[in-house]
Amino acid sequence: MLGDKEQIEKAFGQVIKELRKSQNLSQAMLAELGDFQRTFISDLERGVYQPTLYSIFRLGGALGISPHEILKRVEEKIRD
Repeated sequence: MLGDKEQIEKAFGQVIKELRKSQNLSQAMLAELGDFQRTFISDLERGVYQPTLYSIFRLGGALGISPHEILKRVEEKIRD
């Protein structure tokens, strides 16, 4: 099994946080780039909120990375 819901949400949040920090972006800056609320980014990173497909595409655009690459990194993190 790939992982349960909680593992996937936690891994997704970790990936977003790692990508954000690698670009020296604050949560507020990423939120502005993706037209999100800062609390949305915080909730994602803590694994509290499950993103929609649309949100994943917007996050990818804001981070300059494809949605596929985001999900690939999540999958790799779960498998580790």
